[in-house]
Amino acid sequence: MRAIEVSGTSMGWEINCYQHCQHGCLYCYARTMEKKTYREWIKPEPRYQVVDWLIKDIDELNDIPQLRAQIKDILLCGCTDGYQGLESDYGITREVITILADHDLPFTVLTKNTNVMRDVEVFKEYDNCRVGFSIITTDDNLRQLLEPNASPIEERCKSIEKLKEEGVSTYCCIEPIMPDKKSDPIRIVKRLKDYVDLFGFGKWNPYAKKLVKERLGIDYNDEFYLNIFNELIPYCEQEKIKYGIVKHSQQFLRSYGIRFLPTQLVSDIPYVGPNDIVGK
Repeated sequence: MRAIEVSGTSMGWEINCYQHCQHGCLYCYARTMEKKTYREWIKPEPRYQVVDWLIKDIDELNDIPQLRAQIKDILLCGCTDGYQGLESDYGITREVITILADHDLPFTVLTKNTNVMRDVEVFKEYDNCRVGFSIITTDDNLRQLLEPNASPIEERCKSIEKLKEEGVSTYCCIEPIMPDKKSDPIRIVKRLKDYVDLFGFGKWNPYAKKLVKERLGIDYNDEFYLNIFNELIPYCEQEKIKYGIVKHSQQFLRSYGIRFLPTQLVSDIPYVGPNDIVGK
């Protein structure tokens, strides 16, 4: 398959509708993986072939039921943002989600841009999808420094509220939690717990730390994350808040013997209770 790619995320599969991203997040792991400079990365291009590739992929899936059965969730997008500003001009992501819905393939949208709200009607009409926002702080001053071209935090929060009102399954990805007191995941959860069906938590990927350290003086800190997760996980379980831990952070928690619920990030995995927590 070409449009539907194996993903390093907990979703298992992904589709990337654009190459690179206008949001300009300083902590972006995808930029470092592709070995692009910051200036190169914030000049994205549409992947024109994705729609045609997706149609061919679906034909292949229909011919191989065992392969189709493996696809529990498809992330839009894993290495870029499907609703960055270019989407207003090209509409590739809208075409992709419409095709996925028409062929009953599950998907999760994850974005930092309220442009996603233009497609609410598509999401409302399809039960096997989920729409989420990445939110790593409630402080918009920090957001402007870390995510200069993404939507303001309160606009994202209001969009989540609206999605919930419209009956769309909602997701909030609090990743990366930054080693800064203004990046407080519990504060974000408290702000959104009445509107979010599922939270995802993840620490900062240290491979993308250079630019943040140079510009903001924030450095990676294992001890910070141990303290955060030792407070965050019991809080969520006590409040019966559904959450999942992203893949690389699961490995981190296990290495320190921190117990957590099995991941709930793949859309067809039923939620489990505290009796099912796993440890090292």
